[in-house]
Amino acid sequence: MSIEGKNSEVLSLGLKEKYLSKVDERGYILVADFATTELQRQNKSIAAFLDNDEGAGDYDYGEGLRFEGNSGNYSDMKIHIDDLETFISRVKKHYE
Repeated sequence: MSIEGKNSEVLSLGLKEKYLSKVDERGYILVADFATTELQRQNKSIAAFLDNDEGAGDYDYGEGLRFEGNSGNYSDMKIHIDDLETFISRVKKHYE
């Protein structure tokens, strides 16, 4: 991993590398694999932010991102590894 470039680029490489072993053959990772570790929140709360369902209110932090499933069945919900940093950043800003 290079330390050159913008801080967000370095972070992106770090997150991607950190979770690469958990990615399926199509490039998706379970929300459960990062929700608690990266966001200190329960899987079902984070899944609701991804699809703007199941009590998330008006927060559509998954807009424009690739994800599969729905928060009604949050244990199976996945996001594409290339969209992980963007999603995590959006949710962290929500909790600031």
